Amino acid sequence: MTAVLFSTLFGMVLAEPVPMIDLETRRASIVNLEAQIQQREARLLEVGEDIKSIDGRIQKRIDSVVKLLADTRDSQDSKTRISQIKQDAITGLRRAIDVYASKRKEVAERVKMGDDPALGDLKKFDARISTLVAQVVELSKSFPAHEDVKKYESEGGDYWHGYYHENTRISEEWKQSRRDHSQGKVQRDEVSAAIREGIDRLDQRRRALKDLLEKRNPSESARKLYNQELGQIDAQIENLKSDLVEVSQPSGGATRTPSLDEAVDMGQLLEDTRKDLRADVSELFRLYDSFDKERFRVNEMRENLAARRKWLETNAPETD
Repeated sequence: MTAVLFSTLFGMVLAEPVPMIDLETRRASIVNLEAQIQQREARLLEVGEDIKSIDGRIQKRIDSVVKLLADTRDSQDSKTRISQIKQDAITGLRRAIDVYASKRKEVAERVKMGDDPALGDLKKFDARISTLVAQVVELSKSFPAHEDVKKYESEGGDYWHGYYHENTRISEEWKQSRRDHSQGKVQRDEVSAAIREGIDRLDQRRRALKDLLEKRNPSESARKLYNQELGQIDAQIENLKSDLVEVSQPSGGATRTPSLDEAVDMGQLLEDTRKDLRADVSELFRLYDSFDKERFRVNEMRENLAARRKWLETNAPETD
C-alpha cells in the first residue's frame, strides 16, 4: 500500500509540467515599465513646475510688502501705527521661519530614514529661511535711529514789567522722534536676541552631530545627512553673525510718512497678505509632499527596471 501511494505521488510530481521562463513576457515587462516611468517622470516635472510657481509667488509677495514697509516711517499723524504694522510683519516673518524650520526638520527625518532624494531639498529650505531672516533684519533696520531734534519750540511771548517772556512747548517733532526711537530700540533688541539664540542652537547642533557621527554608528543615509548638515552650519552661523551686525545699525532710510488713513490701509494690506500667504504656504507644502512621494516612487521603479534588465542580460540565451 505504501509503495503504491509513493508510486502515485512520485508519478504526479513527474507529471507536473516544469514552468518555462517566458522571455518575451519579460522583455515586454521592461518596455511597459519604461513607459510607466516616462509617464511618472512627466508628472514629476509638472508638480515641480507648480512648486516653483507657487514658491516664486510667495517670495515675490513677501518681498513686495517688506520693501513697502521698509521705505515707510511714522508721521506725526500716524503716531506709532506704522511701527506697529512693521512689528506685526516681523512677527509674521518669524512665524514663517518657524513653519519652514518645522517642515525642514520633517524632511530631514525622512532623509535619515532613507529618503536620499530629499537630501538636496534641505538646502532649498535653508535658503528660504535665510531669506526670511534677511527680511526681518531689513524691517528691523528701517525703524528710525535716534535723531537730534530740538525738544522745545516757541509759541511766541510777551512783555511783563519791561521783561520779555517767551512761551515754549515740547515740539511734536521731538515727541515723534522719541516714539520712533523707542519703538525701534525695542524691536532691534528683540530681533538681536532671537538671532543670538539661533547662533547658540546651531552651535549646539554642530556638537550633537559630531557626537552622532563619532560615537553612534549611524546608518549610511543618516551619515550623509549629518555630514551635509555639518557642512552648512558654519556658513549659517556666519550669516547670522552678519545679520546681527546689520540689526544693530539702523538704516534710517525710510522716507514715506503716510497719514493716519494711509497707515490704516497699509495695516489692512498686511492682513490680506498674511491670509494669502498662509494659504499659499499650505499649498506649497502639500505639493512638496506629493512631489517627494512621487519622486521616491519613480526611483523605486528605476531600480526595479535596472534589476529586470540585469536579469535578462544574465538569463536570456544568446542568439546568433
